[in-house]
Amino acid sequence: MSICGSKSQSAVGTGFLGKKADEYAQAYAEETPGGFALRVRRQRVLELFDKPGGAVLDVGCGPAEMVQPLLSLGCKFWGVDPSPRMIEICRERFGEIKNVAFAVGEAAKLSYPDEFFDAVLCMGVIDGLKNVDRVLAEIMRVSKPRGTIIITFANKHSPYAWWKAQVFYRLLTLGHRMAHPGTNNDPILTRRRLFSPKEASELFAGAGASVERIVGYFCNILLSPLDEIWPAGTLWLNKKLEKARNGQPDWLAAGFILKVRKQEMKADAVMRRRE
Repeated sequence: MSICGSKSQSAVGTGFLGKKADEYAQAYAEETPGGFALRVRRQRVLELFDKPGGAVLDVGCGPAEMVQPLLSLGCKFWGVDPSPRMIEICRERFGEIKNVAFAVGEAAKLSYPDEFFDAVLCMGVIDGLKNVDRVLAEIMRVSKPRGTIIITFANKHSPYAWWKAQVFYRLLTLGHRMAHPGTNNDPILTRRRLFSPKEASELFAGAGASVERIVGYFCNILLSPLDEIWPAGTLWLNKKLEKARNGQPDWLAAGFILKVRKQEMKADAVMRRRE
């Protein structure tokens, strides 16, 4: 699972990742470039997290990889994902544990009260959405004043991320259609949307939130399919670059993370407005 292979909230429940939920759940443990990307993303998010003991929502929670580290910080965890199978996996892993709850749901229509969560995470989701503004409005709505919001984005300045999204995936989709004419089951659900750090920050402009930090992750220079043809060498290089760059959000980072603070006053009413 690459950095650009994020989950599409609009189609994941019944589409590609809906069917591949079990495979995705195992990806974090794989000693591959994709597994490393997921692990380093998780590590960077936890380094930014600053709400120990708080109520935390993970939007697009996937296989609930954030549960254990957040519980160790004394948090209460809520996870929402559009894939019923993914939520089944979450409940199989953590359903009997206190202070953990999961629900099938859409990021654009969260079934939680206003200003309920101390922190909201959204990892590997935004890149596959068409209704980004609505999703961010919902995340803002359920966050408490002074709450922490941590969101990951695919980096427009990264040659690796750009090539994967704009060229490689399109070629895969074209090849699939040629091999399976007349079918609609494309392996790529939706065109990935790439963001620059400036564009991602502007999403929160005037929304009653301020960006506190931007951190890069998963440094890669080997374009697909080279990273898949030579996974061992790619992984070695990924680890070396990640250590050297240490979270710098430059062109080597295929993804970056925004840490956002919801302000106590200003524009709450605007962000609660539903489209």
